[in-house]
Amino acid sequence: MTTPAEIIAALDTSLAEHGEAILLRRRVGTGSTFVEVACRAKVAGYASEVLVQGIKQTASTFIISPTAITAAVTAGTWPGAAGGDTWPRVGDFIRQTIGGDRRIEATRPLMPGGQVVRIEAKVLG
Repeated sequence: MTTPAEIIAALDTSLAEHGEAILLRRRVGTGSTFVEVACRAKVAGYASEVLVQGIKQTASTFIISPTAITAAVTAGTWPGAAGGDTWPRVGDFIRQTIGGDRRIEATRPLMPGGQVVRIEAKVLG
């Protein structure tokens, strides 16, 4: 039987080889201050949807390991001043190397055996 630690280690290896660097961001209050944690993520895009007057909105899914988030929690830098849940939540943001912030619209931590081993998030933008 595969342990949660083995699942996380395999995901970390895969993201190191095939993922990209992102920032997970959470707003502090209502201002323009954020707390951030650098992560590796696998990004899978969906087809763009054309909204009114030709404006496009693109949805993507991200797969993130809990490793960087757990380390930031231990260091006291996540969620820090923003408070709230440890894991990404609706309303947080993901910033890729190219582009601006993309708002998390749905998130799902996978927890076999009661331990988070992977976080999936859907973002728009």
